[in-house]
Amino acid sequence: MLKSVDVGEDVKDVQSWLAELGLQKYTLAFVEAEIELADLAYLSEDDLKEMGLPIGPRRRVNEAIRKFTDKTEADTPALQNQSIGDAVSDTSSNLTSNPSADAERRHLTVMFVDLVGSTEMATRIDAEDMRTVITGYQNTVAGVVGRYEGFVAKFMGDGVMCYFGWPRAGEDDAERAVRAGLAIIDSIRTINAPDGTALATRIGVATGVVIVGDLIGSGATQEAAVVGETPNLAARLQGVAGPNQLVLPSETRRLLGSTYKLASLGAQDLKGVGAPVEAFVVDGEAVQESRFAARQSGTLTPIVGRDREIELMLERWALARSGQGQMVIVSGEAGIGKSRITRAVIDEVAKDDHIRITYQCSPYHADSAFYPVIQQLSFAAGFAPSDGPDARLDKLEALLGKDPDTLKLITPMMGLDGTARYGALDLTPAQQRAHTMKILAKLLVEQSQDKPVLLVYEDLHWIDPTSLELLDLLLDTVADQNIMILATARPSFEYGFGGHPIVTKFALNRLGKDQIGDIVAKLTGGKALPDEIMAIIAERTDGVPLFVEELTKTILESGALKEDGVRLVLNGPLSTIAIPTTLHDSLMARLDRLQPIKEVAQTAACIGREFSHGLLAEISLLPKAELTAALDGLIAAELIYRRGLPPEATYLFKHALVRDAAYESQLKEKRRAIHARILTALETDPEIAPEVLAVHAEAAGLTDRAIDLWEAASKAATARPAFDEAISHLAQAIELIEPKVDAGDGSATERALSLQIQLGMTLLVRRGYGASDTIDAFENALTLADIVGETPMRYSVLYGLWIGKAIRGEFSEAWQRAEALVETTAGSSEIVPLVVANRVAAATRMFMGDLAGAEKYLNVAFKNYDPVEHGGLANRFGQDVGVSLYTFAATRSLLLGKTRQGWKYSDEADRIARSTGHIQTICYMLVIRAMFALDAEDYAVVERCVTEVIPISHEHNLPVWYEFAVAIREILAAKSGDRACVQKYLKADAAIAALDTKMFIPQVRIGMARSALALGLRLEAAKLAALAQEMMDQTGETYSLSDLKRVQARIAMADGDSEVAESFLGKALDVARQQGAKLYELRAAIDLARLMQEQDRRDEAIAILEPIHQSIADGDCPEDQKMARELLAELTA
Repeated sequence: MLKSVDVGEDVKDVQSWLAELGLQKYTLAFVEAEIELADLAYLSEDDLKEMGLPIGPRRRVNEAIRKFTDKTEADTPALQNQSIGDAVSDTSSNLTSNPSADAERRHLTVMFVDLVGSTEMATRIDAEDMRTVITGYQNTVAGVVGRYEGFVAKFMGDGVMCYFGWPRAGEDDAERAVRAGLAIIDSIRTINAPDGTALATRIGVATGVVIVGDLIGSGATQEAAVVGETPNLAARLQGVAGPNQLVLPSETRRLLGSTYKLASLGAQDLKGVGAPVEAFVVDGEAVQESRFAARQSGTLTPIVGRDREIELMLERWALARSGQGQMVIVSGEAGIGKSRITRAVIDEVAKDDHIRITYQCSPYHADSAFYPVIQQLSFAAGFAPSDGPDARLDKLEALLGKDPDTLKLITPMMGLDGTARYGALDLTPAQQRAHTMKILAKLLVEQSQDKPVLLVYEDLHWIDPTSLELLDLLLDTVADQNIMILATARPSFEYGFGGHPIVTKFALNRLGKDQIGDIVAKLTGGKALPDEIMAIIAERTDGVPLFVEELTKTILESGALKEDGVRLVLNGPLSTIAIPTTLHDSLMARLDRLQPIKEVAQTAACIGREFSHGLLAEISLLPKAELTAALDGLIAAELIYRRGLPPEATYLFKHALVRDAAYESQLKEKRRAIHARILTALETDPEIAPEVLAVHAEAAGLTDRAIDLWEAASKAATARPAFDEAISHLAQAIELIEPKVDAGDGSATERALSLQIQLGMTLLVRRGYGASDTIDAFENALTLADIVGETPMRYSVLYGLWIGKAIRGEFSEAWQRAEALVETTAGSSEIVPLVVANRVAAATRMFMGDLAGAEKYLNVAFKNYDPVEHGGLANRFGQDVGVSLYTFAATRSLLLGKTRQGWKYSDEADRIARSTGHIQTICYMLVIRAMFALDAEDYAVVERCVTEVIPISHEHNLPVWYEFAVAIREILAAKSGDRACVQKYLKADAAIAALDTKMFIPQVRIGMARSALALGLRLEAAKLAALAQEMMDQTGETYSLSDLKRVQARIAMADGDSEVAESFLGKALDVARQQGAKLYELRAAIDLARLMQEQDRRDEAIAILEPIHQSIADGDCPEDQKMARELLAELTA
């Protein structure tokens, strides 16, 4: 490397000043004129003309000079009592010790240019000549970079570092960087060193997130520094490039679409870069008919939600085909789908025999006369980069014919000299321009004589003045021809074409929620996304199709999702979804156009997409009048909308992604300070939700405060109830506290244990007792409990693990957990753990068919239960302690043949549940009561319970209780003769299984099998009975095994096989006797006695039925006892 050439602090400041005005392309003019900062006040209109600035830029420069001069004069008094040395010293100190207020996080494309062989050249030529070479090289690079609106950050002798995307972003910074790079290669290769050697460059380009804008150094060495790996990557890729090559990585390649021809150099191991980087060399611009085609790098997503617009355009096409020429202008913001709908129309029109011509306007050539026409003719003629002038003339003749009058005009427009072939033009420039337009219009009309013509103008907002004039001329020309002009434009293009009668203009609207879903489904291959992801996509994309596509692709490529059958589900907690890299540049460009007021947008972005005037005024550092003016500017630029009038006004960012870009462009330190001010302002308002405060506390870096607020937000959400929100809030709190736990903070570990238990209990309610998330939460809590050691919270953990195992039907492990609970709480002075432990132990023994074994635990639980003291604990255990106790006591009493006592327990559970107002408890009680009533054969109660619980559980997203209620409803439906009830039941059964729930499944399957048999659906009944048996074998939940054998006996009887039926009934009796389930024993005895009665085996029947009938106290289960008495009377008659 040669020693850096000092271009001077002032020249650099002029460059920055021009960049802020959006006039980077004139940097070279200022450099060549040796304009320094101090010279600005003296520049005249004639000076600017001499430097080559057009009228518009001259006016902007003059106005900026006036403001700059005014500011300089206003600032001067502040230095009057200070020596110049002191002022410079102070400034230098501030610049080197503190980040500039302008430092930002930016998505930047960095270009590193190196002059090949400069070190060796310096040994061959004179130092002064070498200086001339370097200066010429640097000036050329600076001029090209300015032309493409880049920023020369640093000259390093034979190296130049350039930024695209700062200080002002463009919507296509990566493309601008590559265009600039290729132009630099072409420009430098035309320069020769004094010894005749041709100069060459090598260029590296890379894209990524950086911190840019800090000023480092002082005086002549001051520069805008950039922090991040992107500059190093660009420099290292430059080292991979050969002479006159430009190399870039895959990240930049993705942003370019198909704009350029690229050749892979394979994976490169680059110094200072962690993983190998696939590098690509740019082989030139790809030949594309339109900018839209160049931007595509894969299959087009099918168009959605534009049927009416397409129909309108095709109607206009039909008119054009009949000789009534038309022009249709499709207007809309960037990304709304103008080019996509145009492509759809092109595809439809392609079904007809026609000619299509595409004129693509360009942001880089808005001042280049006839640019879209020249590009189209070059494309149609098949010009190749290697073609010489004669070859291009030959191709033009092949395309347009050999009429010399036509070619005389077309060749100079194409930059070709056709004088030798076609003769010289004898026209003034104005005449030549007018004749050229007429010839172009004539050629268009001639083409339409054979076939109708579709003339597509893409991106009219970038059209050059000459081409616009041509378009005006064409309107009159095509009015009675078979020609339709189809044009796209952004809302900023307001040219009205004089209200021409053949012009139709319409604006594309944003897509609705269903249409957004259609686009997402096409990108996922029809697989459904989680509801929370769909909500994010809808909220952040605002119905802009491009935003929908790119954000969906970003999510799909993030690795956050995994396939689960026909759905995609989250791998874990949802992390922040970044702005798609393909949208970064265009979003920041919208903000950077408003440099003076952008900071207000950034501050407002910290509040959120919606913000109030009052809150912004409270946290903003701007005076009231300046703030109001800035907000008016943002409204005028259509970045925000306003409702109401200040100071009561509220504002909304037009696009959520623009708000995100404004937010993410700020340094974290700056964001933290703003969020702290917001928190301070909001905390005084008691109406502000705790989750809103939590967001700002977390963003401000106030971790402990944020944890408190997230926990408070969870409790408030649970009380509403809004369980999904409660889960999300707890997850946020746990994520924040985990680093403290990892660091060994004991108090934080205890707090984390409490939060983890709360999360488990909330998941238990929302996702289901046996859901993997629920089990994982309690497993994590157990790990924390082991770290904490002795703690009363352990029993809550063990309870959560018990219920998870039990609901999943893992009763062997559930019993181990229950025993551990009983042991843990046996010596405790706290009564609640004792009640809960013994209740779960009793329930476990009952489910496993040990009704006698359950008794001692149930007695302990009832002995210590206090409805007053133990009320209000529903959130700790998923449902109220007393309700759980009474529901299981009811079921056990029923099985023991004490139906009347069972109803008393069930009624008390009903009363307690309703008194709590706790939704989960009420739904739990209603479903268990319905099952109880089903066994008690009181179908009116069953119907009342399911009718009540279905809408409640659906409204509050409690899927376990909803699906169980639906399943029980279908058992009842059989009684009304609904033969479709079995299939409906099986759907609910599958939904329950999908929730990792197996508890209670055998009982409801038995009930459905009985109902199916009553409908005469014998095969379905047998299948359901087999499924019930299979579930019992899997889980060990056998308390209803005797009932299952009764159903299987009835199926056998329906088949006419009394021998098999008797065998099943014998097993039913044996199981019931073994379990002490007197109700099931009595019912099995009744069925068997009736079978024996039919076989005239009366004595055997009496011997079977009478003992169990006598063993049940009169009135304990009146309906079944009545049937037994009547049957015994028949048998003894």
